[in-house]
Amino acid sequence: MKVETQGGTTALVQVADLGGGDAAFEGVLATSPAGCLGLAPPDGSGTVRVVVWPADVSLSGEGELTTSSGEKLAVGDTVFGGGEDLEDLHEHRGDAVTACVEEGERGFVLGEVEKITE
Repeated sequence: MKVETQGGTTALVQVADLGGGDAAFEGVLATSPAGCLGLAPPDGSGTVRVVVWPADVSLSGEGELTTSSGEKLAVGDTVFGGGEDLEDLHEHRGDAVTACVEEGERGFVLGEVEKITE
């Protein structure tokens, strides 16, 4: 996993597609208190869960995520993704996530993500 930081925003990104779970997630792209990109509940309230983004996603200088297809994902966009919901992201991903989560903090590992357009 790599940690990308641009302009005070951090994204945790897989370095290879390792597959993962088959859970589906919908949420609002948001920034955690630690400055890391994650998902908030679809209504925009509640806790931001830090995400380990798919390997084909990169962080731009504007703090947006860009997928391999060129799709831009910005804070406030509603997104859909598939992957794993981990009870303790730190336990499963180790010290690489320390900048974004503490031990015992829940997070998501996504194998795919796309913006929901209305």
